[in-house]
Amino acid sequence: MKQYGVGVFGIGWVAGEHIKSYMRNPHMKVVALSSRRKESAEAAKATLGLDSDVLNTFDELVQRDDIDVIDICSPNVLHAEQAVRAAQAGKHVVIEKPIAMSLSELKAIRDAIVKAKIKSQVGFVSRWNPHVRSIRGMIDKGGLGELYYVEVDYYHEIGPWWSGWSWGAGTKAGGPSASLVAGCHAVDLLSYFGGEVEEVFAYGIFGHRRDYEYEPTYVAVVKFRNGKIGKTGCSFENECPYVMNIILHGSRGSVLNERFHAKDWFPGQEGWQQFNSTFLDSGDVAHHPFQGMMDDLAAALIEDKETIANIHEAYRSHEICLAIDRSIETGWPVTLPLSE
Repeated sequence: MKQYGVGVFGIGWVAGEHIKSYMRNPHMKVVALSSRRKESAEAAKATLGLDSDVLNTFDELVQRDDIDVIDICSPNVLHAEQAVRAAQAGKHVVIEKPIAMSLSELKAIRDAIVKAKIKSQVGFVSRWNPHVRSIRGMIDKGGLGELYYVEVDYYHEIGPWWSGWSWGAGTKAGGPSASLVAGCHAVDLLSYFGGEVEEVFAYGIFGHRRDYEYEPTYVAVVKFRNGKIGKTGCSFENECPYVMNIILHGSRGSVLNERFHAKDWFPGQEGWQQFNSTFLDSGDVAHHPFQGMMDDLAAALIEDKETIANIHEAYRSHEICLAIDRSIETGWPVTLPLSE
């Protein structure tokens, strides 16, 4: 049985769930860990009972011949540089979102991965959520007809309680924004359901908190390339539980979060029906379906096919996020594809 060696860099909350998912797939083996703080890697090895090496630097991961896949869970501002270096070394890459802080970084990652002809998987883990999979199945099988409106919003209070606050939310150093830090999950689903976006117009505000260096709340209207419309929003300052809002309207039916109405499939229905699935209703990474993400990667490696959240899909979603940020900054609509 073919088994692929995995090296993980950046051992934090998310990395722990990545590692557990690799451990449950017989085709993947975590052979080495590394982090900016070596103690974090040592602690993860002990807690998870790993038979793996703990290395001092990212360079050591890249140089290991027994590592086929490098999983990048470092702070956001390091993702692009590390992904390019891993690709240039011929390693397949798993990159936590956001993969880039700028258009130039985004292009550099895509070009490096394409040139190296390696597999890529980006941490848009919501694609494997059972509720999302049900919705995508309805779309693919025509249950909603032709979509003409797609709305996906991410509402999750983020504050100093988060371990990544100093580099992910509380400062603009390195380029973070609400769209890139986490609103990208909603943006990715908007793209996943609706397709390519042609134009974005967004507003950003400071609602009632001032402990961010960028607008923690925004709303964006989008026009898809097929002429249909949509909307995506995000807030890190909301005083409510985690919400991923999903509203779709098509020519044959609609989705309203946990409910759906599909008149062709259920001609006798008199009202909304309920999805019976696990929903996107928690910000706890242990709740996220990383197993599906890693199993998809393993299948792509074995069968030599593309992953579901490959670099091309991720490029499209990140480009929308950058367009949102540009529109907030300029006060003007932004047309895609972006130029420098």
